[in-house]
Amino acid sequence: MPPAPQPSANGSRRSTSVARRVLIVEDELLVAWHLESLAREQKLEVCGLVPDGEGAIEQAVDLDVDLILMDIRLAGRMDGIEAARRIRELRQTPIIFITAHGDPATRARIEQVLPGTPVLAKPITADGLKEAIASVMKA
Repeated sequence: MPPAPQPSANGSRRSTSVARRVLIVEDELLVAWHLESLAREQKLEVCGLVPDGEGAIEQAVDLDVDLILMDIRLAGRMDGIEAARRIRELRQTPIIFITAHGDPATRARIEQVLPGTPVLAKPITADGLKEAIASVMKA
């Protein structure tokens, strides 16, 4: 029988399991599934797949996530950088950007908005994700 959910600091119910909870924000379904598979290989609990920035902000809080894998170009009007900025106004959840668009202007904007946030170029590898997770997560 799985452990009963326990209240977290913000009052939501949270499992007592040790698996860290990750939210995947990606509008391309096949890429989201690939990220989900890689995250599960890292023993993370994937608690949501969201295609847009507005949903990412809502789910990051509602699901009380420990990590966010955030695409930069998303469905809807808000990009991943802006969504990450707004999430950070609400909580200090570690974020790893995932992008096929790692041009200098995009990287400069990320560094200005969220200094030091890792950026992984698509296609994502298991080793690359593992290193990025280790760099942002506390033991």
